[in-house]
Amino acid sequence: MSPGGAWAARTALGLLGLSPLVAQAQLEAQAVPMSVQARFDPAHIEGGERLGLLSTALLFEATPGWWLGPVVVGAATGQRGGFFVLGGQIERRWRLADQWRAQVGLMAGGGGGAGAPVGGGLMVQPSASLLYDWGPVQTGVSWSRVNMPSGQIGSPQWGLIVNWDGRFPFFDATHIGRSTPDTARSGLGLDRLSLNTDRVRWDALDGRPAGSMRLVGVRAEQQAGQHAYWGVEAAAATHGGADGYMELLGTLGWETSAAAWGLAPLRVGVRGALGLGGGGAVETGGGVLGKAAGVLRWQWHPDVFVGLEAGAVRSAGGGYRARYAQLQLGMQLDHPGRAGEARVVGMDWAASLQHVTRAARKDGSVLALDTMGIKVRRQAWEQVYLTGQAHSAFAGRAGAYSMGLAGVGWGSTPGHAGWSLGAELMAGAAGGGGVATQGGAVAQAMVYAGRSFGAGSLQLGAGRIRSQRGDLNSPVLDISWNLRFGLGQR
Repeated sequence: MSPGGAWAARTALGLLGLSPLVAQAQLEAQAVPMSVQARFDPAHIEGGERLGLLSTALLFEATPGWWLGPVVVGAATGQRGGFFVLGGQIERRWRLADQWRAQVGLMAGGGGGAGAPVGGGLMVQPSASLLYDWGPVQTGVSWSRVNMPSGQIGSPQWGLIVNWDGRFPFFDATHIGRSTPDTARSGLGLDRLSLNTDRVRWDALDGRPAGSMRLVGVRAEQQAGQHAYWGVEAAAATHGGADGYMELLGTLGWETSAAAWGLAPLRVGVRGALGLGGGGAVETGGGVLGKAAGVLRWQWHPDVFVGLEAGAVRSAGGGYRARYAQLQLGMQLDHPGRAGEARVVGMDWAASLQHVTRAARKDGSVLALDTMGIKVRRQAWEQVYLTGQAHSAFAGRAGAYSMGLAGVGWGSTPGHAGWSLGAELMAGAAGGGGVATQGGAVAQAMVYAGRSFGAGSLQLGAGRIRSQRGDLNSPVLDISWNLRFGLGQR
């Protein structure tokens, strides 16, 4: 690699928070400091209505003392369950005397929901925090100011903050496709990924009629021993008139093999989940949801499984009670404990801005809207990848509009000048902000042209988004900054 190429790679990795280093010739995993941050802010809407916000951020140390990464903000108390904001956060951290730390940060994102007066959806939140360092965990107090400039949400408040610090192991992108004797987990350590579809029925309660909806979502999990596992899941409404409903949950589960009954590929277990959800005229109170379910999972191929789950979901205040059944189609990303070398597979993270040129609204008008989003891509075959994406509006008078997509893509190998081409076909759920998605099911197709700059690349895309049943049918323009790296997979 030339001196100029090495500098570009270091710059790209540093800006995206993955590494200040370029991989050496030997095939060894690198690691960069990583931090998971949770903060609760008792904010309020103009007029005094309470809106308790829970922020969860995944941050990486780009350069010493400077951290950045994606963040999700959701309503946890009040009456706006389903209020979500997706964005990015940058922080400067200092170590003070003894065990004390200080940090200042700035979050910017887009979103809304649950009828909150968010205007175009842009949210800006500066903060300052003082924390006590217990080792890998720091706890403390923070001051912040929530501001939605085009809406009616803006308040200063004191809150509580928790940081958990760890390491993010990865391989340089030049090692993708090679074998490595390093079989330790890399990346976020996820072992399996599933695409889920739910049928949800809720009870009549407090004068509200019974109803139903259909959700699509994704779940990522890591095994924690022979039987236990943990993970995160996200889902949104696609049918049932609840477009705009979303949920984001953390999950814990336990399962065991049915080999004693002569059914070795079958796993039987139970699962619980806790997190935030609401929107789409589904009343969840403050937004805190809990789930409990029984699970059957059939590993019909070492890398593919199908599952069936049935259970109940409740809101914290008891105002939302529902039963659900779920079908799962999953991919085994890693095989902990498998003997032999690992293979390095490609992974891309991207920050995205999209411009929907003609977004039909429920009132009959047609206006443009702008979203900011996060994209994740994982290599499935040499030039084919699986992708998951989330986008939320920050301009265009559609502040509560959000979208989640999953699908498949193809990308060419960068040519001599660093240019590449690609295409994606995705489906998922979108709604909120008065956008005419009727039920929520959407599909989006995109083509891309990209230019590599070291380990990063700038991509320009054009395509179309279309609602299955609503009037949304519009061209889409996209600009994304991608970072590519490698993960070990057994």
